[in-house]
Amino acid sequence: MRYRRQLWLLLAVAAAALAAAHDGHKPLPARGMEVYPQTGRLILTAKARSNLDVQTTEVIAASLTSSFPAYGTVVAPWNQHAVVNAPLSGRIVELLAEPGQTVAAGQPLAIIDSPELDSLLLEIHTARVSLELSRKLLLAAQTAAANGSSPRIRTVEADNEVQRNAAALDMARARWLSLLLPPLDFDKILSTADTPPRRLFPLLSPISGTVTHGDLSVGRIVTPNEHLFEILDLSTVWLRINVPENHLPRVSLGQKLSLKLTTHPDHPLDSTVDVLGRQIDSSSQMATIWATFKNPTAGGFQLLPGMTGLVRLYDMPTQPVPTIPAAALIHDGAERFVLVEQEQTSEASTFRRETIVAGRRQGTAIELRGGGVFPGDRVVTQGSHVLGPWFARGVLRVSPETAADIGLRVQPIEQIPLQPILTVDGMVEIPASARTVASTQLGGTLAAVLADRGQPVEAGQILAEVVSQDFQNLQLQFLQTDLNTELLQKIVASLAEARDAVSQRRLLETESQLILARSQRETLLRKLTTAGLSSQQLEDLERKRTLVPRLPVRAPISGVLIDFDTLLGQIVQPEDPLFEIHDPSKARILGFVSERDSTQIRSGQPVRLRLHGRPGSILTGTVSGTGQSLGSQDRTMLLWAELQSQPAEPLLHGMFASLTIETGAGVHAFAVPHEAIVREGSRAFVFVRDPSGIFERRSVRTGRSDDFSVELLEGISAGEVVAMTAAQALQTAYAALR
Repeated sequence: MRYRRQLWLLLAVAAAALAAAHDGHKPLPARGMEVYPQTGRLILTAKARSNLDVQTTEVIAASLTSSFPAYGTVVAPWNQHAVVNAPLSGRIVELLAEPGQTVAAGQPLAIIDSPELDSLLLEIHTARVSLELSRKLLLAAQTAAANGSSPRIRTVEADNEVQRNAAALDMARARWLSLLLPPLDFDKILSTADTPPRRLFPLLSPISGTVTHGDLSVGRIVTPNEHLFEILDLSTVWLRINVPENHLPRVSLGQKLSLKLTTHPDHPLDSTVDVLGRQIDSSSQMATIWATFKNPTAGGFQLLPGMTGLVRLYDMPTQPVPTIPAAALIHDGAERFVLVEQEQTSEASTFRRETIVAGRRQGTAIELRGGGVFPGDRVVTQGSHVLGPWFARGVLRVSPETAADIGLRVQPIEQIPLQPILTVDGMVEIPASARTVASTQLGGTLAAVLADRGQPVEAGQILAEVVSQDFQNLQLQFLQTDLNTELLQKIVASLAEARDAVSQRRLLETESQLILARSQRETLLRKLTTAGLSSQQLEDLERKRTLVPRLPVRAPISGVLIDFDTLLGQIVQPEDPLFEIHDPSKARILGFVSERDSTQIRSGQPVRLRLHGRPGSILTGTVSGTGQSLGSQDRTMLLWAELQSQPAEPLLHGMFASLTIETGAGVHAFAVPHEAIVREGSRAFVFVRDPSGIFERRSVRTGRSDDFSVELLEGISAGEVVAMTAAQALQTAYAALR
């Protein structure tokens, strides 16, 4: 028999009118509303609907996004911020640029009168004259040797002198080019027989941009490597964004973001994430991501290095999904439902209760992940919380749709293995062998940066280039030694052929010189290899006498680029750390064990790792070693765990983690997962489902536990069906019913 509830509504319509038949339908309820809880149906008269001001809204399909905040700072790109130093000492005779002025790459900024440049011009002239003379002497020696009037060794010595003078001229050319002076001007100096005229040195801008510093005056004496100008190119800028470790799973390349600067809060700027950082800052536990902006901005103002602001990062939008207004959602314990309008006439409206699975929320819109509601349906919004309680069941029952939504899993209680464990704090560590820095082997000026933030690099890849006079001298010294070695080889061969015509002592002395020259050559070759020259560059240097103009800074290992903090044009010294590189494929786990627990740790124990920034993920490994001692201050012992396999998403140095270490053999007991337990103070509860599908909250006494399960000692019997997951969601529903 149909169960009927009647609600007296204010301003109810006359009973006679309500009882009259209409359009072949059954008579309307005499009190204005009729509810059928079993079938989820409700009939509301037009008058009652008007008095309750019941409104409906159409279900639509829309794309939803969510967002989270972060903090950002504007910085200048690596290749767009440079300092200018004088490579020579001298006196400024003319200033061609001032702070605030825009300059182009290669544009002169100042003119310097330098005695060192005069010395270089004299060196070039001397090398040219000496080379011409040695060539004439070689020709004369060759003629004399052909006539038999001079021994052959004289020709060898003359040829060597030509090579020496040619190397000296090459050294002068390298010095000229290292000062960024025009190559054509050097060729003009060689083409004239006269002494080169006095020359002034132009100080050139390494990049295009705006002069931001240049406190100079005409007549001032400057010294080598003195900071004279600073240039900034702000056509584009980078935004460095600090993201909490636990938000990293929500960050991806191409993700949209908006920036509200502290100085311009009313002009939000849009961009996307273009670089993901590869390290967690140990002091703030923040990761760094990057975005790029163009200047001037869409708001018409300039983004300047050092500006800060609030960043909002938006999750990737979904495909259009059905959505309902938040006002339409009605709660019934663990259930969520809406009232769908089925029919509306001039006299009455019919609604049905429809259970739904609610998803993400954006503003007042809620995603529909399941249920019998579709775009085009109309759901009650205004008045939903007045009509909804008439469908409340008053018991904790979960529909299949809701069970899927909250991740509910039920099964009979049974005995499962429990492992004795020890849980300690830890962190991801890239070991020292896989975490290094790239630096220059010789001093010089940083001329170019060839790598980007977070970029994967291969061992030997060139990351930057340095203009280094020491490097040029080292190459030329190698060429001179190589030429000297060739000469000594020829001399030894000539002396050996002469036999009795030369003294044995001279032959032995020359052979000894050859041995020393070869040793020196090999030493210089190793130095050039260590400095960063490739095998091809060494071959070209040796055979073709081709000098490498800039000293390469190479990656010592394969990995990802973590950090760089040097300006273009800055003076760098040998072993100055320029780049930090990590190889995340070698990541291991560092744990901290208290003095009390240190005796439980031994190599080979199984370890389970849970990362704080990646909830739900569990990595496995084994204890590989311990520190074998306790810290004097914190009384903890270090342990290291090697992972069985590296995860698909690389681990970042500094990530926080929890380590669960199995310390003994397991035992079997009646147990449930941790997520099946609800605690209120010292009391513990589980949810037990009876045969009718109703859940009861049951008090239990717990015992031993591991990182997966908790033993139940009392309050439950073998075979009873227990909610193994989603206990917190059931607890919320239980509290709402009470």
